[in-house]
Amino acid sequence: MLMESVRSPAVDSSPHWIRRLDELHLLTPIRILLILAVAVLITMALRMVVNRWLGRVFGALGSADSRSSARQRAVASVLRSAIVGVIWSLVVFSLLDEVGVNVSGLVATATVIGGAIAFGAQTLIRDVISGLYVLIEDQYGVGDEVDLGLASGIVERITLRSVRLRDFEGRVWHLAHGGVARVANLSKSPLAVLDLDVARDVDLEQLDRVLVELADELQREAGPLLTGPPRVVGLMKMLDDRLVYRMNAPTRPGMHGEVRRAWRLVALRAFQRGDLRAPEPAPAVPSPPGGSAATGEAHPTS
Repeated sequence: MLMESVRSPAVDSSPHWIRRLDELHLLTPIRILLILAVAVLITMALRMVVNRWLGRVFGALGSADSRSSARQRAVASVLRSAIVGVIWSLVVFSLLDEVGVNVSGLVATATVIGGAIAFGAQTLIRDVISGLYVLIEDQYGVGDEVDLGLASGIVERITLRSVRLRDFEGRVWHLAHGGVARVANLSKSPLAVLDLDVARDVDLEQLDRVLVELADELQREAGPLLTGPPRVVGLMKMLDDRLVYRMNAPTRPGMHGEVRRAWRLVALRAFQRGDLRAPEPAPAVPSPPGGSAATGEAHPTS
């Protein structure tokens, strides 16, 4: 009796309706539909969570302009794509397991291939992660004047991998985010630094009066570009043949170049009127025949 009980098949404890579905070969399709439905619901729920979380993050930063909305949409798109990729990769493996495919070998192969791709695309991954931080931290945006070390100019386009700049000579630069070590956003700076070179022997009291007049003239010339009156800082450098005076002008975002051009015109008119004297160029030191002006040593002859 004991041997017969051991040899007898195990009793199926599943409910009758499940056994009936299995007999009709409907159990596997229903499981597949359930997996797909759950995956769709989880994807929709996580998308809502991501949108609400990013809305709170950007709202806490006090950003409500169109630029902030564009950044939020870009970051949300990246996060949603990553979440969808992870969820539906798991769904694919679950569906293959349901139809009887051995997924252990596929998982091992996918792991090896994924490792090889990640090793080969590590520069691309670094660029994408750096670009994500650029968007989240709002380091710069389209229309900003930036100095990225390797190139400087106006930002025309930003993607997760690179940024496109146009410099002031019309050249277009494409820079990967991962290769940028420092960022200077000139559009976020509230000041335009304006330097003026004058002759070393100029009368300092007269120069101070002229600079105050030039500050007033600059405010009249570039009034819509400024957010306040220019301020004379004073003497910044004293060189052998010249003095360098500085003036700070509070500007609107992205208007530094226009203010500098207006300042050059104002300073040029002052030189033409005789209010200022330009520094005289240092006389050139002639080189002795066959020798060097700096060291006085004769060049070897062949």
